[in-house]
Amino acid sequence: MQVINTLDKILEQYSSIPFVQNQLRIYFEKNIAARKSLEVYQAQNWDYKIDHLTIRTYDVEKAAEAYIELGWQYDELIEYKSEGWWAKTYRKENFPTMFIDQSYPDAPKDKLIVKKWVDKFSDQEFHHIAVRVPEDQEIEKAIELIKAKDTNFPGTITGSKGSQLRQIFSQAELIDGAHYSVLELVERNADSKTGKLYLGFINDQADSLMKDSTL
Repeated sequence: MQVINTLDKILEQYSSIPFVQNQLRIYFEKNIAARKSLEVYQAQNWDYKIDHLTIRTYDVEKAAEAYIELGWQYDELIEYKSEGWWAKTYRKENFPTMFIDQSYPDAPKDKLIVKKWVDKFSDQEFHHIAVRVPEDQEIEKAIELIKAKDTNFPGTITGSKGSQLRQIFSQAELIDGAHYSVLELVERNADSKTGKLYLGFINDQADSLMKDSTL
């Protein structure tokens, strides 16, 4: 297995898609936790696999156009009306999934997490990237190693041990006192029904992480 650990190597994979490559470069420049995770994966000789990339926007359909033109195709709708937001996912073979979310226009003010973020930072940068934990490791190990580099994970792990999807956010970076980007760690396990690695998303867990993005 090819192990990819340095930022240059990560960005090199996107040389054919300069738009995404530039977004990733900006993300890593501004997110300390992401850079620390690269150091950990390098030290452990783990493959640094980006699971998905998240865009916050005012308009999912409009924001998706740029990625559809680059070959991503619609896959899944995630709705959480009671919490004020929804999302669509888009997939492209051999590339991370795009997770694009927005607030409902009629959501209560205290549920406008996505809109408030876009008001401050626009929709031209990734809110977070999700890095996959190696299949022979548990998410707790990756958290422990990254924490040792003075990076905090103030929320809780979503998903119980051994479940098909487990996730956690790092503490948000702050810009001008506002919560900016986070790093997500993802542990994916086999689906009990299919026996294949679970690659989807779970609404309740996504909403729990949405709240954790402001910690």
